[in-house]
Amino acid sequence: MRTINLIPPEAALRAAARRKNFGFLVLGLLYVALLAAGFLYFQGQAGEVDDRLATQKTINQALEADIAALAAAAELEAEFVAGIAHLESTLASDIAWGRLLNDLGRVIPDRVWLESFSAQAIVDLENPASFGTVSFNGTAFDFPDAASWLRTLDSDRWPAIDTGWVLTTNQGDIFEGVSVVQFSSVGSLTDAALDERTAGRIPTVPQ
Repeated sequence: MRTINLIPPEAALRAAARRKNFGFLVLGLLYVALLAAGFLYFQGQAGEVDDRLATQKTINQALEADIAALAAAAELEAEFVAGIAHLESTLASDIAWGRLLNDLGRVIPDRVWLESFSAQAIVDLENPASFGTVSFNGTAFDFPDAASWLRTLDSDRWPAIDTGWVLTTNQGDIFEGVSVVQFSSVGSLTDAALDERTAGRIPTVPQ
């Protein structure tokens, strides 16, 4: 059966125009919605970046505070190291005089006695193995006895003294019929004569 359209052509054109305009309106609304969604997305991303930046600034400020605190620690460490260097320099020729004299009384030969003893601690940069000098004036009953004293200076029995030698000898009588040999001798102080108290005076720093 044939359909008869009684609507005037002008009305049909207006209806088509309205549908077309509605379509444009829908597309426009979709476009605006997409723009709004994109704006909100990038706004959120920018907010996250700002949050991360604020967090990083907080971390940086904390690190700067730690660095400032460590600066004082570094100054204290430098002062501590300088103090150790000064202590080691001061005690570089710290001789254990008590032990030295005790060993001296132990190693004197039976037929030798000392009349005087003097010593001086010296840091000799040209001879780092020597830490000072000692000198003795003594008396022995005979020249072999004086030689035994010289052997004592160079023996392992008294490692604190090395390179000992007799400077002078003089034979004379202490009373009629009894002759003796008077002598003077010198030696060098070795590192075995040093006191070991330096290490005990350096405090241990906890790690």
